[in-house]
Amino acid sequence: MSVRKKFSDPIKRALTALAAGMLAISALASCEAPDPSSRADPALAALLVGLRMAEDPVAAQAAEAQIWALWTNSGSATVDLLLERAASADSAGDRGLAREFLVQASELAPDFAEPWRRRASLAYEDQDYATAIRAIEETLKREPQHFAAYAGLAAIYEEMGQEAAALAAYRAALEIHPHLVSARQGAQRLSARLTGEEA
Repeated sequence: MSVRKKFSDPIKRALTALAAGMLAISALASCEAPDPSSRADPALAALLVGLRMAEDPVAAQAAEAQIWALWTNSGSATVDLLLERAASADSAGDRGLAREFLVQASELAPDFAEPWRRRASLAYEDQDYATAIRAIEETLKREPQHFAAYAGLAAIYEEMGQEAAALAAYRAALEIHPHLVSARQGAQRLSARLTGEEA
């Protein structure tokens, strides 16, 4: 998600309360990300540890690719097909149809985070930030280590002018994925602006 022009003041005020609620989650995660070893999937847990301990961006990229492969595999051929159809609809410019496919995927696989993450992306593209934040929250309930969800949340907060919340969310992403470029750049930018310190 790229940082767009900030919302007008009325919309920003309407979303401030929701942002404040999510800030507590982000700030907590920025101090101490959940232990990957607690994940039910041992393969995912090992990859998250490797991602967190990667010594350079190349090693991190390799771990990240494998993590995404697991995150986007529902284990259900039907759900995976719905995700593919959602992606095709989105590419064709039909976000409404894409959203319908993702809702169906969420209903069939209620514990699967990926449909919620994609629903957040669609809402973000529609500049429906309240819906995007709610979808990100649902993503994080299902996958607390989702660095991309935290990075997306940070971008939304930054566009809303909620810079402290954005910084906390960027730092939460970095606790999980220290080499995530967008989060590193965002944290450095906001840290310098808010505290005058390096992120």
